[in-house]
Amino acid sequence: MNTYRPSQTSNYWMLALKFIILILGLYLSALVLIKVFSLVFAVTFFLVRILVFVAVSFVVLHFFLKLLFRINLLDSGKQFIRRRTY
Repeated sequence: MNTYRPSQTSNYWMLALKFIILILGLYLSALVLIKVFSLVFAVTFFLVRILVFVAVSFVVLHFFLKLLFRINLLDSGKQFIRRRTY
């Protein structure tokens, strides 16, 4: 019974070919993922920046209204909600 056994030198060439294919695949996936992740990170950064801006604006507005006019926005909101419900 004859079975094909590749010679030792052809195993090195196959290993080198597989290694080159692996490197090319990793390079291609890196090129694609750079585009995808840069878009995802840009959108996420934009949304987080807007949320932080709104939160800081509310805190500053609350602080100055309380300091200057003694109006508490949190209590005003609770009173508004209680007044609306019957």
